[in-house]
Amino acid sequence: MVKRHDTSAEPLDWKLWAGILISALFLYLAFRKVDLGRVWEIILSARLRFVLLVTLATFLQFVIRAWRWALLLKPIKNTGFLNRLAAVLVGCAANFLLPARLGELVRAGTLARAEKLSGGATFGTIVVERLFDGFTLLLILLIGLLGTGFPGEWRSISGHLRTAGYTLFVVYILISVFLFGFKYKTGAFLSLLDRILFFFPPQIRTRVIDMIRNFSLGLVLLKSPAQWGLAIVYSILLWVCGLYQVEFTEMSIGQNLPFIATFIILSMAVFGVMIPSAPGFIGTFHLSVQYGFIFYGIGKEEALSAAVLWHAAMLFPTVLFGLWAFFYLQFSRLRVSEPSAL
Repeated sequence: MVKRHDTSAEPLDWKLWAGILISALFLYLAFRKVDLGRVWEIILSARLRFVLLVTLATFLQFVIRAWRWALLLKPIKNTGFLNRLAAVLVGCAANFLLPARLGELVRAGTLARAEKLSGGATFGTIVVERLFDGFTLLLILLIGLLGTGFPGEWRSISGHLRTAGYTLFVVYILISVFLFGFKYKTGAFLSLLDRILFFFPPQIRTRVIDMIRNFSLGLVLLKSPAQWGLAIVYSILLWVCGLYQVEFTEMSIGQNLPFIATFIILSMAVFGVMIPSAPGFIGTFHLSVQYGFIFYGIGKEEALSAAVLWHAAMLFPTVLFGLWAFFYLQFSRLRVSEPSAL
């Protein structure tokens, strides 16, 4: 009997290895010409209370995401806060452990199972959520650029950040326009897609179209000004927590930068994690944060130590939170499935 070769995992394997190579390159650049003994000494002497505050700010972000998500899910179903929070925690932990930001799919699937929702519709709400995040991040970058005087030798970084900001702004606008049109012309889009996929068997074609139709249900457009205002407030609070992650990180190593520095450093960190990398954003995060601190006059060893501490203060607690959330959901599902006593 001839065994068929399973190629389903090959694209993921290719992306995983490419991400590992990219992470290795960025780690090399981050650790090049750095006194590792000095880095280790700074990490060991870091003020633990500020590292714990970074973790607290991270957890507050999860809570705020769960609150904001309720607004986007409400037209579909009133969901439980603990189920939303658990799904956020599982998804964020998966983003640290899996390549290609698969945590977003894990997050959507986790809540869909817990609340008996369509996975496609749930993922649609996450897409809308990411648009809120994107525009808030661009606002943070704009404030950072306007409030920072770039010396001559760093003008290139200012130019790169502006270019990245303009590019992302155009991309977010185009995505928003497309999603808006898709939401209100779903029938026409699905009819066109059905004709494009004519060469697929009817069962597969129907399944794909049903998945995309469910996805359109999650593209929720908030109906009242109060909902829009609340979603914007949540988005700003969420990223303010990110700014304080930077602030607490620098305080943990005894540095005292102007608060405007947190706007640029956070923006560089986010752009760093957008680069394909190994699971956990290893390397790309560290080099981006390191250069953000170096720009404000922090030494290479101190800057790298800050990046390592910030990453660790997010990574390990997030994975632990995710494990707790996973077992909480499993226990809840088992408890619901138990037959009631007669």
